[in-house]
Amino acid sequence: MNEFPRMIAEANQKAIPVAQMISRGGVNFEVKENSWEEVEIPFPIFEGMRIRTEKEEAVLALAEKTRIEIGSHSLFYFDQRDQFNLLRGKINFRIQPDVQLRFKVGSLWINKSYPLQTAIGPSVGLAKDKEFTGSILMHPTGSVTVKTIQGSASVTNGDGTLLASLSTGESITLPSVVVSSKSHIMMANAEPKGTEGPEEEGLLSKWETWLGIAAAVVIVGVTAAVVISASGSGHDHHEAPVCP
Repeated sequence: MNEFPRMIAEANQKAIPVAQMISRGGVNFEVKENSWEEVEIPFPIFEGMRIRTEKEEAVLALAEKTRIEIGSHSLFYFDQRDQFNLLRGKINFRIQPDVQLRFKVGSLWINKSYPLQTAIGPSVGLAKDKEFTGSILMHPTGSVTVKTIQGSASVTNGDGTLLASLSTGESITLPSVVVSSKSHIMMANAEPKGTEGPEEEGLLSKWETWLGIAAAVVIVGVTAAVVISASGSGHDHHEAPVCP
């Protein structure tokens, strides 16, 4: 028997969804260990719920127009509301300035950086913030590529050691030994933006129509109960975020 209605009912008593997900099919959630069922869209995602995509992709809608596109053959879950764990595959993300969200891949932590802006005199303030966009790809070999399209990012390991700092348009690939290691690692150098930038920017509208159709039913936060009630009845290529 499909346990989805019971699972959602129990989750509704504990918390509101972290995000809402839409997809074109081929996406499953873990009902219990090693037992998976296909999702129904729109699908509410709660903390600790493991989701995997097969040949299709999916998009997560979080608060404040924050979007995470999940590539095919990916596996992920939210350990906490502000912590996205990528276990396999690829994501593209677009995070609004006032949304706190960090990514964990193996022993790596990817966070948005906040560069300081100096002014005349002793005062130091934060530069005007913009949305943070980029992508993370976990290769089949275990290495991880982090790329920023807009904004700066820092990559640290389990003990907080800084491994890399990325500015807008930079990328870095960390080998599997670094991804799985918790020991001290020397800081890495980022690679500058390549010539594929303009072509990647053109991909940003890929999901625009799809999300527009689903906008009326993708609701996060205080209206989560309505959505839940309704629900009850490795590719290696690496392009820019396509979430609107």
